[in-house]
Amino acid sequence: MAAVEHFDYLIVGGGKGGKSLAMALGPAGKKVALVEEGQIGGTCINVACIPTKTMVASAKLLHHVQNGEQFGLSVNDGGNQIRGVIDRKRRIVKGMVDTHKQLFSNTANMEFILGIARFVDHKVVEVSTVDGGTRRLTAQHIVINTGSAPMVPNTPGLAEAGYLTNASIMELEELPAHLCIVGGGYIALEFAQIFRRLGSQITVLLRADRFLPKEDQDIAAAVKEVLEKEGIRFISGVEVSAVSRHGKTAKLVLKSDDGQEALECSHILVATGRVANNEKLHPESTGVRLDKRGYIEVSEYLETSAEDIWAIGDCNGGPHFTHVSWDDYRILRDFFLHGKKRSTKGRLIPYTLFVDPELGRVGLTEQDARKAGYDILVAKMPAAKIPRASTSGETRGILKAVIDKQTGRILGCSIFAHEGGEIMSVVQAAMLGNLTYEQVRDAIWTHPTMAESLNLLLANISAE
Repeated sequence: MAAVEHFDYLIVGGGKGGKSLAMALGPAGKKVALVEEGQIGGTCINVACIPTKTMVASAKLLHHVQNGEQFGLSVNDGGNQIRGVIDRKRRIVKGMVDTHKQLFSNTANMEFILGIARFVDHKVVEVSTVDGGTRRLTAQHIVINTGSAPMVPNTPGLAEAGYLTNASIMELEELPAHLCIVGGGYIALEFAQIFRRLGSQITVLLRADRFLPKEDQDIAAAVKEVLEKEGIRFISGVEVSAVSRHGKTAKLVLKSDDGQEALECSHILVATGRVANNEKLHPESTGVRLDKRGYIEVSEYLETSAEDIWAIGDCNGGPHFTHVSWDDYRILRDFFLHGKKRSTKGRLIPYTLFVDPELGRVGLTEQDARKAGYDILVAKMPAAKIPRASTSGETRGILKAVIDKQTGRILGCSIFAHEGGEIMSVVQAAMLGNLTYEQVRDAIWTHPTMAESLNLLLANISAE
């Protein structure tokens, strides 16, 4: 049995929060071990944010080329482009991975270990390394950052028929003739538009009757309209009850309140959500409690039920965003290095759906605000009214803000427009600064920019 190696800090998982924490603690004089199973840099740069948004950009450029007449141009699209898109994605991911390798090797007092980790005793982690060896590690402080994994439903015949996930679909080198996407969340919609623009027929299967149920109905309707106009088909209120394959054709049996129907396609993408990725680690072996979904239970300070063990990022069941993992890192960095104890409570967490145009959202929706009992004002306008939208040929979408009538404070916004995530970030900054909607409305923004839309939006108020 290998001798136990001692560190000041042991971080299991090299995603955004974990790697950032390791690279902060090492130069501060702490002896750190960072264990990662195989994706150097974590999910974000390998199979999530970076590669998907790279493909979004390629698909958007192709869309502009194919619609060049609106810019007064005549351009040929050049046919099937998927291999070039995938090659570009691989180059960008490789560049980021190589940068991380260099950063890891040059970080003082930090040892980077590639291998599969599991708890074998209290605060003792055994690592099966990629070179076939075994190491046993312990530390005064342990941070778990194991992330999440795709949720794959136990549908009869699905495994035998074959399916794609968010990772494997980005390695295709032949364009699917007809891609059927099971699920209607952010991953599903981003890939639906990417592959529709690349030339695939797309069908999206929604289990719920309502599209994007966490968004206001007017915002969700606007998103759906844009995607449908691009040729994406949606089928709501159905569940896939069985799958089979005959050669290049997959057959899905769809069950609904109206009975059953069959749908044929060439490829199936499963985008039904994410699940905890803690199974291999066995955190319960060191006294770490898991919830019924398999996520690690944490306090508002990211503490687990075991002393001196913390959990950050997706593995603790919080919002599955890289920027949340980044803030988790900052909370622990400040606590470990400066003794500052900051809570996760009350964090204003934004997000963006990277379809084109983008949907940026922060704070409360109208439906959430009414449910919470606020007396509200609602500001709403079409994106076509923004001068920059017209000059950019990006007039699709709708902008909406929800305001507390009593205080004038902005409670939230949904910006479905060109650069929607960037406009939303301006509103988020105003919310963090407790500015009233009048102050944002009356600010002088550069003309013509998309941020200038806030002058127009917040002048268009109604008490609904």
